[in-house]
Order: sequence, then structure tokens, then C-alpha cells
Amino acid sequence: MSDAAAVPAYNVDVKLTDKNDPGRSQFINMTIDTVPSGATKLRGTWRGASVFVPSAKGDFLWDGRAGQEFAEAYDGPESGARVVLGLQKFIGAPGKLPGRGASGAGLVLNPDDPAFRLDITWRIS
Repeated sequence: MSDAAAVPAYNVDVKLTDKNDPGRSQFINMTIDTVPSGATKLRGTWRGASVFVPSAKGDFLWDGRAGQEFAEAYDGPESGARVVLGLQKFIGAPGKLPGRGASGAGLVLNPDDPAFRLDITWRIS
């Protein structure tokens, strides 16, 4: 038996940039341990310094089904957590997770301040 740590099936660093202030950005890491062939809805974890996303880690849900194609990040475990980040068109080939170089738009939310809404762009590095 090996002592090596298991390598996640999906592990990407995502740069988030304030759409109205391109000099303001932060990175998050998104990981999914197992990606079954043909899966179009998956759960994973994310983490990163809290720069403008009002949390530093939690779960995320990816939905790659046609017409959905998004990821939403929560401020803790999904069951009882609040959405803090939405990534639109978070998709690679139809029904596949996005890879290096993929990019799109998104939204940062602050559950403690319902009026807060920050438009962002995202890019997998």
C-alpha cells in the first residue's frame, strides 16, 4: 500500500477578477475527488483567500447539463451553506468540466448583505 496522497480527479486554480476593476483579483482552487464517466452534476470543494468572495472555503456544485452549465460555491458544506459565488458557462466540451484556459463571467454574492453583488470574470490557469 502506498503512502502517497490520493490525487483528485479534477483540480484547477481559477482566477477571479472584478469586472469593474481589472486590477483587483483573487484565486480559488476547486477540487473534485472523483469524476465518473458521463457525470454532468458533481460536488466538490473550493478554497482561497477571502479577498472579495466573503468566505475562504466551502463546497461547490457543478452542473454541466445543457441549459445549466454553471458552478456555484457555498460558504461551507452545501447542506446548510449559502451561495457566495456563481460561475456562468463553467463548461468545457458539452457536458464536461472546463480545463486550463477556459473563461467566462460570474457573480459574487454576500449572504450577510443581500444588496451586495459584484460582477466578475473567471479564468482557469
